[in-house]
Amino acid sequence: MFKKLKEFCSFKKEKTMATTTTDNRTTKQLKKTITQQSTEIQKLRTRVSELVDDMHALKGDISMFKTAVSNDMKGIVEAIKNK
Repeated sequence: MFKKLKEFCSFKKEKTMATTTTDNRTTKQLKKTITQQSTEIQKLRTRVSELVDDMHALKGDISMFKTAVSNDMKGIVEAIKNK
């Protein structure tokens, strides 16, 4: 039992396989896929950056809108009190 366990757990050095045309084709295809994915990832990063910038601009606009509404409401309340 221990002998089988030892054989199962032991690591043996594997012989390297000869490079074939299929391996080269596969490698080229994988490199092409990686290049395409890198381009797509860069586009996505750029878009996320643009969205973050837009979000910050919207937060500023909302803050200014809240201030303007607050000032308008204060003016209305004061006008009602003075009548």
